[in-house]
Amino acid sequence: MYLGRFAETGTEDEIYGHPTHPYTQALLSAVPVPDPGARTRRERILLTGDVPSPADPPSGCRFRTRCWKARERCALEVPALAVPEGFEQVTGPARHASACHFAEERQVVPGG
Repeated sequence: MYLGRFAETGTEDEIYGHPTHPYTQALLSAVPVPDPGARTRRERILLTGDVPSPADPPSGCRFRTRCWKARERCALEVPALAVPEGFEQVTGPARHASACHFAEERQVVPGG
């Protein structure tokens, strides 16, 4: 959840195996990794931007002020918590609900 709205829902395998919402991706990148080799290969997502007030959340997607995928649509429309259209016909961990207009985009790391 982010500012009182679900960002992504699914099973443990779906969320950990294929996070599609940028907030989930950022949270999971902060989880400590006990293997030093894996830790050095992992890219950490450091969020920038304004942290919105829960008393006055931004229009559209509540995470947009900190999201590297944000575009104009994110300010205008609240994204539905649904399986992204591009993942509706697939099987596996990608097929789960995400409240992101651009959940299908593979870019995980800002600028990546």
